[in-house]
Amino acid sequence: MLSVERQKFILDRIYKKGSVKVSELSKKFQVHEETIRRDLKSLASQYNIELIYGGACLNSGFNDTDVKEMAFSAKRSKNSEEKIIIAKKAAALINPGETIALNSGSTVEYILDFIRDKLPLNIVTINVNIAAKAALIDGIDVYLPGGKVRNKSGTVIGPGSIEYLKSFSIDKYFVGSSAVSLSKGICHPILEEIDSNRALFLAANKSYLVCDSSKIGKTAIFKMFDIDDMDACIIDNELPDDFKNYLSNLKITII
Repeated sequence: MLSVERQKFILDRIYKKGSVKVSELSKKFQVHEETIRRDLKSLASQYNIELIYGGACLNSGFNDTDVKEMAFSAKRSKNSEEKIIIAKKAAALINPGETIALNSGSTVEYILDFIRDKLPLNIVTINVNIAAKAALIDGIDVYLPGGKVRNKSGTVIGPGSIEYLKSFSIDKYFVGSSAVSLSKGICHPILEEIDSNRALFLAANKSYLVCDSSKIGKTAIFKMFDIDDMDACIIDNELPDDFKNYLSNLKITII
């Protein structure tokens, strides 16, 4: 195994488990303990990792902030300038004739403002507010599953919606999120909305995380995706260095 692949595994293990031991990693990879120590020293120089006797752990100051659900209308206005810039970058990836999926993120809604030159398009969404906005644009066919609509988020939920979403072949899925954690992945505060997001992911050829940097270092009670499930991360210029290095280690494109 190449050192870069070994270090990727070690980094993921530290973020997900909190710590690693040199002796255990040496046995797993069948390399000398000094090789593992060099790996840990290299990782500690780039990430929020502390070297300890016999291994390494997350820095004691590392602490994700837990987030709660916000109403869709409230999310729209928060960090709107950054969201608009990010949405323009996302829209630039879209080609005419494609089938695009948008979840219930407030940033992904702004993508609809920048696709007039991308038509015709198919839009698959799980959010009634996004569906209503897309339906007003000539040249867009909108697909929305049936089920119960959650008032606070506008997301359609229910087993029927999951089966419906599985029937699509999606070119690009733009994933908005309120919480992205190096230790826990892409998280969401509402359990009922997890399955529909995962159904869109499974139906998509490519998936893009679309969020402003205020979402980084946040976590929520439920996990939607691993960060390395994403093909690229579309984000503003305030991306923390440790997160930037982490994405680079995973070979995830930063836009």
